[in-house]
Amino acid sequence: MKNTTIGQPFQPSFSLVQDTFGQIRELVASQMRGAALDLLQGLFREEVERLCGKPFSRKGEAGFYRGGSDPGSVILSGQRIKVKKPRVKKNGEEQMLDSYAALQDFDLLCDRVMKHMISGVSTRNYEPLLEEISGSTGLRKSSVSKAFKQGSEKALEEINGRLLSSYSWIAVMIDSVDFAGRAVTVAMGITTKGKKLVLGLREGNTENHEVVKDLLSSLVERGMSQEATLFVLDGAKALKKGVRLVFADSPIQRCIRHKERNILEYLPKQYHMEFRRRWKLIHGSVTFALAKAEYERLAAWLGKINHAAHASLEEAEGETLTAIRLGASKELRKSLQSTNPLESLFDGVRCKSGRVKNWQSGKTQISRWAAASLLAGEKKLRCIRGIKEIPIILANLRSGLQSEAQIA
Repeated sequence: MKNTTIGQPFQPSFSLVQDTFGQIRELVASQMRGAALDLLQGLFREEVERLCGKPFSRKGEAGFYRGGSDPGSVILSGQRIKVKKPRVKKNGEEQMLDSYAALQDFDLLCDRVMKHMISGVSTRNYEPLLEEISGSTGLRKSSVSKAFKQGSEKALEEINGRLLSSYSWIAVMIDSVDFAGRAVTVAMGITTKGKKLVLGLREGNTENHEVVKDLLSSLVERGMSQEATLFVLDGAKALKKGVRLVFADSPIQRCIRHKERNILEYLPKQYHMEFRRRWKLIHGSVTFALAKAEYERLAAWLGKINHAAHASLEEAEGETLTAIRLGASKELRKSLQSTNPLESLFDGVRCKSGRVKNWQSGKTQISRWAAASLLAGEKKLRCIRGIKEIPIILANLRSGLQSEAQIA
């Protein structure tokens, strides 16, 4: 299992863990070990840079310089484990790192530290965790804080730097989540094996097509094929325009949940139940022909009772039926007809970010915490249902069936 990045909140199921810290430690051991090791390496890097400067920079007047690394060890969960210890020299003599010396007798996964880490180090509990570690080890509080920051930067680099050439894709979902008035646009891919992966994110003032274009262009640069792939969007025109600029031939599935809510905003309440019945009937149809017929009946009904609701349906251009047209089974549609899989990730992001009170504009703080939260949530994502039917979708995508862009 890959190490968890420091600053990346872990969200265990406390409905299953209600008695002792021993059970909690067993549940989160692998995640906490990775977080502690990331913090450890961050502390080493911070001290080495403070003494020697940035890598490849000019040596300072103090005369410290890097000397490679040696095997070392620290205590985690009561056990001494091997780590790589950086070497620093001055005038040819080895200099002991204060961070390494301070951690020789301190357990980075002692119960006190674990309590803070489980609570979520990117929120209000961040400060007590810094005080716990710095106070117990004698290290500077600023050094510990910088180590956490470096860990979350690592999460951002991971999420925006993954190589994608080894995967084949059936769909890509794009949506945005708000951070203190800033829009973080996120792409999540679904592989032909049904696995969900966060592909990248971009931060902007709004959900605009240039941000989407930049995000999708980075996916291509990292190896994503530009073969026809289903794009699942929330309906924003900026998202669609951005997709068309990079993946011109790919079909678009409009999120049926977003469109449903949008139409209901225009309809008087006495029509809501009937609309929901018709909407469910359309998107649960066995064949595209049946779905198309019901769609046309809905359009005629809306045209008689509410012009704005009818215009909202027409604006979708039949793109809520794309997955059905491509042959998706009812099981597959649960994952491909809406952006709900991505929205579920956003729930975790909102939960954590909602407790952060001091966002720093113009810096990477928002993107870093978004990346850390998304990677934490990604570990819990399950494969989509209906995997056996994926070849049908792929065959229709490759055959050019996706070019039938509208219902009418």
